[in-house]
Amino acid sequence: MRKVIYLMILATSAAFSQCPEGLITSEQNLVKNGDFEEGSTPFDSDYNEEELAGAGNYRITDDAYKFSPIYFKGKGEGNFMTVDGANGENMTVWSQKISVKKNTTYFFSCWTSTLNVKTGPPAVLQFSINGKLLDVPFKCPKKLNKWEQFFVLWNSEGTEEIEIRIVSQNPDWDGNDFGLDRIKFYECQEVKLKIVEDQPVVLRNVLFDTNSAVILESSFSELNELVGYLKRNKDKKIDISGHTDNVGSDAANQKLSDARAKSVMSYLVTNGIEETRMTAIGFGEEKPVDSNDTFEGRQKNRRVEFIIVK
Repeated sequence: MRKVIYLMILATSAAFSQCPEGLITSEQNLVKNGDFEEGSTPFDSDYNEEELAGAGNYRITDDAYKFSPIYFKGKGEGNFMTVDGANGENMTVWSQKISVKKNTTYFFSCWTSTLNVKTGPPAVLQFSINGKLLDVPFKCPKKLNKWEQFFVLWNSEGTEEIEIRIVSQNPDWDGNDFGLDRIKFYECQEVKLKIVEDQPVVLRNVLFDTNSAVILESSFSELNELVGYLKRNKDKKIDISGHTDNVGSDAANQKLSDARAKSVMSYLVTNGIEETRMTAIGFGEEKPVDSNDTFEGRQKNRRVEFIIVK
């Protein structure tokens, strides 16, 4: 099987994953302590853990200012890895060993920020698995205190044990100071719509462009499963609801959630489901399922779901 590799910068959207069409990430992150809330364990690094910055040092902290009060600026949502970049290519910033399944596609991602723009250009990083660099290097944000996500898709072929790494590709130590957080390694799995009556079912693979109610084509496979279920069970009716996080105004969130719920209903009608069997309504930010204080929590709160009604 040919290895699949894909890299891009993500814009904030309703997405839960960026697996290939028809697949979605499992809900189990295979990386241990990828958010660094447990400190500097259990990962390896070519860098040295120190209280204060210096080329080749890192510290786990919630504020980069504590690492370098003179040069660094930046905060995360809790702890993150602050790194004072060393010169030299292929320096391992972070690595961890993981067990994987054969012939399976995986989603490997991290979030980065730039901590220092006074002394030189931002850091350049790259994903690596079993010593092989994946795709092309990516540059950290040009602005301070701005987090961006990068990811790559990788197929295991016949491999079952791997070492995943994030490496520095900046050949100089000027600038090259960055934050690293929310490291994830998920299995990409087939979309399986699990319907339980009287319980909300989140459409995890139904995605939209940012601030839009236009359904992305990659969402169709999951919606088609719902179409099939409703055609097989003509006595069933559903209530569709749209939800957002708390970013933005109440009015805008209400409008967007309502429009997205109605877009889902419109898709079902277009594919042969009677409109009289459905309702669609938006609740905006009123019904979170997780905390809006973290990225992952906000991501879960941005959703469309449905429930089977009698």
